[in-house]
Amino acid sequence: MSHVIGIDIGTSGIKVGAMNQNGELGLIEYQPYSLHYPQKGWVEIDLKDIWHRTKELLGKVIHSVESTGSVDAISLSTFCNSSVFLDEAGEPLCPGIMYLDQRSKEEAEWIKEAVTEEKIYDITKNRLEQGMYSVTSHLWFKNNRPALYERTHKWGNLSTYILNKLTGSFVMDWTQASFSGMYNIEEYSWSEAICEQVGLEMEKLPEVVDPCSIVGELNCSELSLNGIPVAAGGADTASSTLALGIQPGGVFESVGTSNVLTACTENPGNLDKRFLNRCHIKRNQWLSHGAMSFPGAAIQWFYEEFLKEENESKQILEELPQQSPIGSNGVFFLPYMQGERSPIWDPNARGTFAGISLNTKKADMMRAILEGCSFGLRQIHDILVETYKIEFKNLPSIGGGSTNQTWAQVKANVLNKNIEMKSISETGVYGACLIAGISAGFYKTLEEASNLVANQTTQVIHPNLDEVSIYNEHFNVFNELYPSLKQFFAKSINL
Repeated sequence: MSHVIGIDIGTSGIKVGAMNQNGELGLIEYQPYSLHYPQKGWVEIDLKDIWHRTKELLGKVIHSVESTGSVDAISLSTFCNSSVFLDEAGEPLCPGIMYLDQRSKEEAEWIKEAVTEEKIYDITKNRLEQGMYSVTSHLWFKNNRPALYERTHKWGNLSTYILNKLTGSFVMDWTQASFSGMYNIEEYSWSEAICEQVGLEMEKLPEVVDPCSIVGELNCSELSLNGIPVAAGGADTASSTLALGIQPGGVFESVGTSNVLTACTENPGNLDKRFLNRCHIKRNQWLSHGAMSFPGAAIQWFYEEFLKEENESKQILEELPQQSPIGSNGVFFLPYMQGERSPIWDPNARGTFAGISLNTKKADMMRAILEGCSFGLRQIHDILVETYKIEFKNLPSIGGGSTNQTWAQVKANVLNKNIEMKSISETGVYGACLIAGISAGFYKTLEEASNLVANQTTQVIHPNLDEVSIYNEHFNVFNELYPSLKQFFAKSINL
């Protein structure tokens, strides 16, 4: 039977899976990898290590498929974004610089003055933040590693590097280019104006391609099967959007380390600068991400520091908050563990418990985390309703954090929405497979491909209407907490 293979590289691990021509996903192989923190504020990835692990997993899946059928195409899904600097042979000149990296703060401020924030937004439909939009890391490398920059044949991101190792091509798909800070997401082209004013050489930029386009054939002597067409693929959230069948006007939630509400629109004029905005896999559709950085990380932190040593299983994260009432006995929590993106965009903000008393219990603090993360999601939800004019009753939810039913119930009550817990968890792999499937001729259109999993829901969490009104009152109080602490965060961050 014919198969396609999807490669999904997230921020902590790599998954490679195969999908047959009936749309059935299987044979998934996984390996974790680690981020590196060589200096304060620096976050890097070992590109050669990631390629080694990817190649090993890909070889295993190809071998498994060969015993039952053929591999007709391969595609890619990766996190977004990272800066990589490659020589003419496609070898990295330094570790990849992650979007979490903060080393390019001075470059970000300089670019904002040289180009102006208004012009940057007009062209890219995004604000400019160090690391998050890779033009700042790109300029830092030029300023601080001039000899290596001179040797750079192509700048790109992780997908550029992996696609080059697979095929020899230097390319980037437009869902990834959207987060570069130098790409016009309405005209689908690199911005000559930004590159010229920033002083970056356009010849070092990779060709931008359609995510569904074939960029070459598999050409790796260490793999048993070569000559397989390789499609560019897309960024992880864009791939998940495709896998879930989200259409313009639709919204879904992804819950992992971060917590993101993603909306699909056909009107780039609606895009809000408090969100992260990009081209979707389908041309003339755009995705807008209301992205909270650390809700899942905050829950994991609480477990690691206060629950794990008591030999509690992860089930405690659902059971413990049920021992605290709505409102967590007066405790509120800001989930800004290492700064925040949507909607406040403040790198100085930090996680905060407010309202702790001598009567506060561990259960209250755990519930306050779930409620605080849900209130932050409500702020993003309200922007979608007010600015994007999107109304929806059901919210599809994916990712590891989506399986916490207590948290899902809190979110259902705070948002007054039905939370649809989707049965498919590997949406990044699945989205990459669907793109490969289009390239292989399994499907004629993106719509046909994305209809496969749109209705695969395992459970629906309905709001408790009696609790909705109570949470509305608590949400109004929550909205006063960050503004009252903003100046404190700014003063205390460097102490």
